[in-house]
Amino acid sequence: MWERGGHPVAVLDAKYKALRPAAYPHADLYQMLAYCTVLGLSLGRLVYAAGDEEPIRHAVRRAETVIETTTLDLSKPIPELLVDFAELAERIVATSSTPVAGAQAL
Repeated sequence: MWERGGHPVAVLDAKYKALRPAAYPHADLYQMLAYCTVLGLSLGRLVYAAGDEEPIRHAVRRAETVIETTTLDLSKPIPELLVDFAELAERIVATSSTPVAGAQAL
């Protein structure tokens, strides 16, 4: 969780498993939805080790929440992986939410 001024503005959950939507349980999505709901955020991110699938964007009906999945190729050399981490961090900063009134940090 990333906070600004004591309020949550972004949440990310890194999973050390490959992204294979046909095989992974929806538990990861439900878990992220719970984080977003509790934190008052409309966007959450799941980060997986590179898998066979392209990143996916899930819009949760009636919850006004989007859960984005992305992957990082952990087999890359460290300098390249650090560039990927930096790009992910830039995307998080660029799309961070404005704190929701009354939202509490965990």
